[in-house]
Amino acid sequence: MSSLKVRDLCKTYIINKIQNNVLRNINFEINEGEMIAIMGPSGSGKSTLLYVVSGMDNLTAGKVDYFGKEISAFSANEISDLRLNEMGFIFQQMYMLKNLSIYDNIILPAYQSKNGKSKKEINIRARELMNKLGISEIAENDTNQVSGGQLQRACICRSLINSPKMIFADEPTGALNQQNSREVMRELNKINEDGTTIMLVTHDMKVAAKCSRIMYIEDGTIKGEIHLGKFIEDNNLKDRERKVNNWLMEMGW
Repeated sequence: MSSLKVRDLCKTYIINKIQNNVLRNINFEINEGEMIAIMGPSGSGKSTLLYVVSGMDNLTAGKVDYFGKEISAFSANEISDLRLNEMGFIFQQMYMLKNLSIYDNIILPAYQSKNGKSKKEINIRARELMNKLGISEIAENDTNQVSGGQLQRACICRSLINSPKMIFADEPTGALNQQNSREVMRELNKINEDGTTIMLVTHDMKVAAKCSRIMYIEDGTIKGEIHLGKFIEDNNLKDRERKVNNWLMEMGW
């Protein structure tokens, strides 16, 4: 089954009466359980694509089907509910409320959700997620009392708290050093192994090499894609990175 089916997607901004076609007739599908990376030069439309297909930004034309629902026809309230209950989001800038502890930031989306879970069930899930991602000890810390890697893992916990069908990540390792980046990707790969579909935007070849497929976007259109298959921890990483590097050079990276 397709997690996401995008047909003839266009996104146009009009600035000072000048039309800027950021996305032009984009077509692709993401299968359930797939982990796909979006790459391309700066200004190519990568993040815009992520925001439009997840309903964070409006499309100009085309259709977006999310697990059988045509969300491109949803009202603002419907898409907001869908994002809260069925999608998870991770960003380069780790947006967390500074007046709340790490733990309270993680449980907040679940308390806002209409998924029928009790506070006790939500609290148990939050503790389980934090334990799984190795950050139980920072539960009561403020957001400025933890490392970048810990904070991003907390953001992953928050993205998973409502058991989303799919996670959208925009440069999830972009603000991290190499060690923290590897830790975050290890967690995303585990989440994907558990069955959650992931679509991520990255400029990092090492990150993309850990995805099952990469799409290359340039000037608002998909120029090419490469299938790598499921990544198994460190098994054939160097071969995958070499393959991705050669392919990116062919794409004009």
